[in-house]
Amino acid sequence: MSKNLFAFVTFGGLEFTKLAVESIKETVKNDHDIFAVVGKPNDVETLNYLSQEGISYKVHTENMGFPASVNDIYDYAWKQNNYDNLILLGNDVILYPHAGDSLINLANNSDYSIISALQYDVRDLIKDFPETKQYFQGESCIITDFSGKPWEKFRSDFFYVDEIAHMQLYDIQNLCLYKRETFDKIGYLDVNFFPAYFVDNDYAKRISLSNIKCCSIKNARFFHFWSRVFKQGSGGSTDYYFECNRRYYFNKWGGLVDQETKVPELGIFSREHELKTIRKWRIK
Repeated sequence: MSKNLFAFVTFGGLEFTKLAVESIKETVKNDHDIFAVVGKPNDVETLNYLSQEGISYKVHTENMGFPASVNDIYDYAWKQNNYDNLILLGNDVILYPHAGDSLINLANNSDYSIISALQYDVRDLIKDFPETKQYFQGESCIITDFSGKPWEKFRSDFFYVDEIAHMQLYDIQNLCLYKRETFDKIGYLDVNFFPAYFVDNDYAKRISLSNIKCCSIKNARFFHFWSRVFKQGSGGSTDYYFECNRRYYFNKWGGLVDQETKVPELGIFSREHELKTIRKWRIK
């Protein structure tokens, strides 16, 4: 029996976190633990909720950004503990039935090191079910009334036969399983991508060039509220940081996404200068 850890980063947005946790507990039948990194300083509400739910967590006393928070998850999963499978998810997602177990079952019965699920986001929902538009406001799809549960209009629990897309990754952060060998091969996220932009592109490129065996399960579906930290919470980034990270990606890889001309060092295995790097970017 495998040891499985579901883990996520929060930066406010407690209502979304509650839905994510509830969906894990309601849909995942395999044995599992849950872990959170609370990235927003003084987020007492989230800490109280996690404590009430018996969920282990790490607290940041200053804004460390998303990459460093995920690195904390890696350390918890594979340095402080010995989990077989780490399922990294956003705190603004809801697992549909079968999604979490599909990832775990395939990991336990194959040599794939990374297995991702397929999102169904709020824009898909409004397009497929126009009557759900009443629950969301504006182009950013702000939701304030959760009682209607509009995401339940889409049901994927009938997708019991998994369809696998070999050597493809649909999503590496919002619901994706990692085995330890991925970490052993390429290590941590690059914290220069503060607070978050382009870090997924960077990690995906490193995965691709490292020839790590991966796939996606088309029928493992999850609902995504679509970047609630940035669009609805208090942790919103800015166009300035987007541009900083875009430039950093360009300089690191010699081009933007799908136009790269350089191959930098793929592995990042030390966190020694992480805090200094984060503070440098944070004050720019």
